[in-house]
Amino acid sequence: MQFKLIATAAALACSFGAASAESWNLGPYTVDYDESTDFSYLSGAFSSSGGQHGFNWTVPSTAQVASFGDLEIVTIPIPSFTIWANAGWTLSDPGAFLGNLVFTEVGGATTQVKIYADVSVDGGSPIPLMDDVNWTETASGPGFLNGYFGETYGPVSGGFTSLSVTNASIVLSATGGIFSSISSQPQNKLEVTLVAMPVPEPETYAMMLAGLGALGWMARRRRMQG
Repeated sequence: MQFKLIATAAALACSFGAASAESWNLGPYTVDYDESTDFSYLSGAFSSSGGQHGFNWTVPSTAQVASFGDLEIVTIPIPSFTIWANAGWTLSDPGAFLGNLVFTEVGGATTQVKIYADVSVDGGSPIPLMDDVNWTETASGPGFLNGYFGETYGPVSGGFTSLSVTNASIVLSATGGIFSSISSQPQNKLEVTLVAMPVPEPETYAMMLAGLGALGWMARRRRMQG
């Protein structure tokens, strides 16, 4: 199972090594993550109808780069994290969002944002992922272009008990022309989403089986009467 980002790994039996680790129990699931990067602590968590859940970080102010013609590259490490299903819950359909990083290009300059990550599902081997983040134009004129980088990833269909992301980073680059820059804004978020549903109780399964049995008996009776 694989998706463009994230998203979002190490072998699940391992810790994050020497990095700091935080744990946040969010009811249906628990997130273990590294709070030692510039992203620091999680900003918040949310849930909505249909079992939609998620959590996010604020993109740090260090996510910026500027160039007056030379190639400039800035790498911002993304926190390593693992999502675990808590007892009595099933998890599925992971996804992610990054946005929106503002850019300016003057005199033929160019900018780019890439995301890298290793993703592991249910303790499987990490899958290396890379993506060029999409950009949207907001203003342009002779010799200049303004806009922002932002993208939604997934959701990817499929269930999981645990999902880990490691070795992840956002890479900003600016080069050429007269001037170019990329900068984060206070409202920018890195967000992870998923679906969490309660595991049906044994009584629920028994009722379902009883209902199916009743339907089968009624069908046989109709055939016999016909």
